[in-house]
Amino acid sequence: MKADAAARRWRAVSWLAAAASLALPVAAHLLQRRELDAAMHTHHGYVCGLPYVAAMLCSIVLSAVLSLAAMLCGWSAWRRLPPPRSTARTLEVAAVGAAFWLLLLLAGAIGALY
Repeated sequence: MKADAAARRWRAVSWLAAAASLALPVAAHLLQRRELDAAMHTHHGYVCGLPYVAAMLCSIVLSAVLSLAAMLCGWSAWRRLPPPRSTARTLEVAAVGAAFWLLLLLAGAIGALY
């Protein structure tokens, strides 16, 4: 089961996007939290917690979008494989999209509550 050069490139892009879906949202959240803490100290006290929730939700959405991009790139690489395609590669495509699937699960749970 030898993949062509384009499939290898798509797989590499998929892995890079998957790594970015883990690292970039964490870095963005920590940066936003540091800025919010600095703003809180300039106001000499506590402020509303909604900006912290907004920063967390933005990080979750960023992670899901990058994870979806990783899953689509992985799917493109998977489609270029000759049949029969291995189960491990199929699970890899689903795994790099884990943050996207978790966001869908979270949205479904919230939708079921309301």
